[in-house]
Amino acid sequence: MSTDKKRKSHSSRDDDARPNKKPALESLLSLPPLKASTIEDGSEFTPVLADTPGLELSKNLPPLTAYFKPRSTTKTTSGIDSTELLLQSSAHPKLDLIGREADDDADAQVKHYVAVIDPEQKTCQFVPVRRVTVRGGIRKAKRLERGSDDEEDEVEDGTATTLREQRTALTNTFGTKVARKAAQSVAENARLATAPTREAQAAEAAILASLPEESVSESAAHKAENLQAAIQANKPVPRANTAAAHPADVYPLAELVPGGLSVLRQVPIQDWQDGSRAGKSLTSYTSSRFVSRRIEKVVRSGDTTQMQLLRFIQLLLDLTRALRRGNPTDARGTRRLPPRDDLRRILSSSSNAPIPDAILDAVRRRFCSAGNGAALSLADQTLLHTTICALSLHIPPSMHEAATSSDTSGNAANELATDPSDLRDDLRLDNTKILQYFRELGCRVDKPRETEYAKFGIKGGKVEAASSRVVRLRVPVEFPKVRRR
Repeated sequence: MSTDKKRKSHSSRDDDARPNKKPALESLLSLPPLKASTIEDGSEFTPVLADTPGLELSKNLPPLTAYFKPRSTTKTTSGIDSTELLLQSSAHPKLDLIGREADDDADAQVKHYVAVIDPEQKTCQFVPVRRVTVRGGIRKAKRLERGSDDEEDEVEDGTATTLREQRTALTNTFGTKVARKAAQSVAENARLATAPTREAQAAEAAILASLPEESVSESAAHKAENLQAAIQANKPVPRANTAAAHPADVYPLAELVPGGLSVLRQVPIQDWQDGSRAGKSLTSYTSSRFVSRRIEKVVRSGDTTQMQLLRFIQLLLDLTRALRRGNPTDARGTRRLPPRDDLRRILSSSSNAPIPDAILDAVRRRFCSAGNGAALSLADQTLLHTTICALSLHIPPSMHEAATSSDTSGNAANELATDPSDLRDDLRLDNTKILQYFRELGCRVDKPRETEYAKFGIKGGKVEAASSRVVRLRVPVEFPKVRRR
């Protein structure tokens, strides 16, 4: 207890002896009122406030050489704002000192001043100064030029002077075979880089002579192309004609429709034509959003191929809704078709004419590879979806009910375009999935152009266009690249 009391008494005496104010502040407070002014003479030669973080050079700071260069970020032609200061010194025995002004932090926007007080004249003049941060870096050891014999002797004796030589010596002594071979390759490249011109030319000629006729880069490019083609061929998407000169020939209808054009011509459309002549609303003939928004204009156009194509797209959409859950013995994600009679009834529910057997058989052969032609695996379902997406590209955008464009073709001369939002809702997919399907077909996804607002029925201007997406098929077709991990 006595020791604690002594400590408290000592601390209290120390507190009493400690001054309340610093002497510097006392001297400033004793000054009379001063008249303040700022000196702006437009000179770039001003005092410098130097910070030396991590260095103790306040007492023996070596002489620094000043360099100036014009600032590119200002239009001022005079004063310290017009030039940038760089301080440099190599006078220190071990460090290279470089001082720079701040240019990328908050301090770069702050102006610094030094106050010059004259008590006799009762003035306080503020002089603008530069603030510089001086940092030091260890000077790199100069590499001595030695002969190969001396170098080998030093490696054997363990007296290598540079870090690279020490690392090479450790690799040759304790490294694996692969590491030693890599170090030897680095050494050979270094010798070639420092060899005379004739020796380098001879070495290059020998290396080129040992290479095959096909360069390594060309061989790698061919391998990448072959790999890309093999992966694309195995994807569950329609086969694309990459040599096509027009976008419509990339996925021709003769290849997209199972059985070709002969099957497409058997698709019944008489009830649509009769309903149009009778003045009925044709949207009651379908439950598909994609079809209902195009059926009126397609039928009024009188194009039989377009009507049968739209009716076939409706048939495939009805087929996707008719799929049932697979059996417990089926693979994961497998869907099954209903019995043949039930399937014909489902596909003919929106039409007075029954679906011909040729169409049913062609569809089953194309999309049902599992379960003896009665089930669709995950790959079969993806093929069905991507086929519907490819078929939709052949329906011009001008056939959309909201389109106000007078262009009957609807497509540019060098592309096929469509709005994927309707198929997204019909197939019950999210936006990312439907756009990925079109990308796998080689389509580009972007926003509608301002000249296409009428074609795609965009009435909200740029605000509506910013949230809309259009897929375009152009030639040459570009498929998603293979990602290398």
